[in-house]
Amino acid sequence: MATDKDQPGAWRGLSILVTLAAVSVLDRQVLSLLVGPIKRDLALSDFEIGLLQGAGFAVLYSIASFPIGWFVDRYPRRPLVWAGVTLWALSASCCGMARGFASFVIARMGVGIGEAALMPAAYSILADLFRPSRLAFALAIMLVGGAVGGGAAVGLSGTIVGFAEAGHGYQLPFVGPIAAWRFALIVTGIPGLVLGALIFLIREPDRRNRLRATMSLSETFRFIRERRALLVCLLPGLALQSIVVAGFVSWFPTYMIRVFGWSVSQTSLSLALIISIGPSLGALATGWLIDSQFGAGRTDAHLRVTALIVLGASFIGVAAFQINRPGLFLALAFPLSMTLVFAPPTAAALQIIAPSEMRGQMGAVVTFIVSGVGPALGPTLVGALTDFVFHDETRVGTSIALLFGILGPISAVLFGLGMKPMREAVRLAQTSKS
Repeated sequence: MATDKDQPGAWRGLSILVTLAAVSVLDRQVLSLLVGPIKRDLALSDFEIGLLQGAGFAVLYSIASFPIGWFVDRYPRRPLVWAGVTLWALSASCCGMARGFASFVIARMGVGIGEAALMPAAYSILADLFRPSRLAFALAIMLVGGAVGGGAAVGLSGTIVGFAEAGHGYQLPFVGPIAAWRFALIVTGIPGLVLGALIFLIREPDRRNRLRATMSLSETFRFIRERRALLVCLLPGLALQSIVVAGFVSWFPTYMIRVFGWSVSQTSLSLALIISIGPSLGALATGWLIDSQFGAGRTDAHLRVTALIVLGASFIGVAAFQINRPGLFLALAFPLSMTLVFAPPTAAALQIIAPSEMRGQMGAVVTFIVSGVGPALGPTLVGALTDFVFHDETRVGTSIALLFGILGPISAVLFGLGMKPMREAVRLAQTSKS
């Protein structure tokens, strides 16, 4: 299999995976917008809300990602994706039926297990469909799918809650009247049940640059050990920035509601723009820039560009949460959202340096960090700072700013330190394929 050409059906496969990525974030963004009514109806604290948005979802997501990555490297990927989509869709709807913290956590864990199947398989499939010099752009388009899905979720939930605020109610067959937030969560599971089968419209792609049928566990550890100079920079940098972004996205709506006194319906439009248009533009521009530089021989482009983006995000993030006027705050929040694009470049870097036998496992590592570590710690840290350090729920903006100001610069430095090892890892990968 030539490595300098895309496989037939690459763009069709990408469009389907983008659609599923959009569906996968529906439940996350709806939950972040409905903190107020959920907290009131279930009598939860900010710390418990942070656990629901974070650890309750991410723990099993993280645990499941590694066996799923192992499966991805050995077996057909399409049935796994379909099963994952179906499980998370059912679990997302069950969140709307939760009667307390415990049942909510159990439903969120089901969402986590199901969603853990998508990204390792998607990274592996796309690395086989697209040539290396186009992979960062392809993964950037995947991020666009997630961003668009998040924006759609926010718009949907804002409309639902606004309808409720106008005095209308919701009725479910055999259940009767339910709260608006419950209806919003139930609705988010329906698209996954319908669209999951789209994965079978993708032909299982040939494995690109496959060295052997499988790679043993000892060979996997040897690969990691030989690339440790890169991995000890890239993976902690990825983790820290994931924590920052998860904390920001999860608590942004609550900040607008608590500090500026906006309603949920008012906040939903702003949030939809922040999490859909901004990241989409940033991801496409970043993916194009990295692929252009990589194709021109700058093999450290993935980490070089990411380091600069993360550093810029740190400064903008701290500045934004010092502003007490909503218009000015949103004027900074939009360019800030354009910098939340660190995951596709780092995922592409790992797919490029890894042999085909390890791409699912490398995808699982990225999934574990971006959708496991970040969501587990980011929202929880913000809630903990607000409850236990500041003892004031209106200081949620200060808590978010601390994440940007402390963790962001450290992440940028780690990405910068990884540039030289990245060049060496790419050289080794190109040598092994020749």
